[in-house]
Amino acid sequence: MKQKVLFCIIVLFSAITSKAQNVTTMWPYIYPDFQEGTVYFKDQQSLKAPLNVHLVKSTLHYLENEKIKEATSGDIESVSIGRDQYYVYNNQLMHVLNGDNTGFLAELVEADFSALKENSGAYGSSSSVQATRKLSSMEIGGVSIVNHMELREKKDAGSLLPLTRKYFIVVAGKEYPATRKGIESQLAKDQQEAFNRFVKQNKIKWKQPESLVLLLDFLKNK
Repeated sequence: MKQKVLFCIIVLFSAITSKAQNVTTMWPYIYPDFQEGTVYFKDQQSLKAPLNVHLVKSTLHYLENEKIKEATSGDIESVSIGRDQYYVYNNQLMHVLNGDNTGFLAELVEADFSALKENSGAYGSSSSVQATRKLSSMEIGGVSIVNHMELREKKDAGSLLPLTRKYFIVVAGKEYPATRKGIESQLAKDQQEAFNRFVKQNKIKWKQPESLVLLLDFLKNK
């Protein structure tokens, strides 16, 4: 069902203006508001509701009577939000950027709280301990505040969060981290030479999705 739902059409690279927004502690979501969408579950059930992707752990949130709830990622096959398609990997939502039912490139986006760890901790405590305490005491939209209307009123009051982006390639149900080491480690020794030759010939740039998508052909034919 996942393949059939996720790829009824080919997904193309596009600039989606609805996602051009600042992500903050009070609004740590990919979209500027909840969007109508459909969740497809592993038990063949589905849910139509206003949806958004929460970027603290890249999980799915939905509205029920203006209350924000979180769907259990392990129960989800795929998600459709507007024209965007999402695939679940390691209990996190990945946005499908390009591909079809034979393979696709996906992006995992998360809010980066690592800045909380940059300063050394007080009185000899580690910076990671201080970061954990600061994060647990911080108001985070969708976590400490779950009323949709209240959160919308406060969405501009939060601190700006930078984002981290990781890419994955999925072919025939197998996931590959879109890094040289991540792919090479899953190849047989007789395939690694061909892989490195392909990477060199195509001048793969590991941080550019438009370059990474070229790897789909190699992995489909390996």
